[in-house]
Amino acid sequence: MKTEFYESDPFSPRKAGLLLSLDTDYRFEKGDEVVVESGGRAMKIRVLDVRLHVQAGVISREILALKV
Repeated sequence: MKTEFYESDPFSPRKAGLLLSLDTDYRFEKGDEVVVESGGRAMKIRVLDVRLHVQAGVISREILALKV
């Protein structure tokens, strides 16, 4: 499933910048902590909200996350 992680405002569930996009069937849940490593750097994020979208029978999701 197409999954996009967006940085979220810590006080309201609003999307900010795109952090990461990937294709996975992993079931993310609120409170999950994810470490993203890229280019020798690591970023830790916490899942705040998972939003599913269905368009023409295809499911994708947006995950709002907070940098920890």
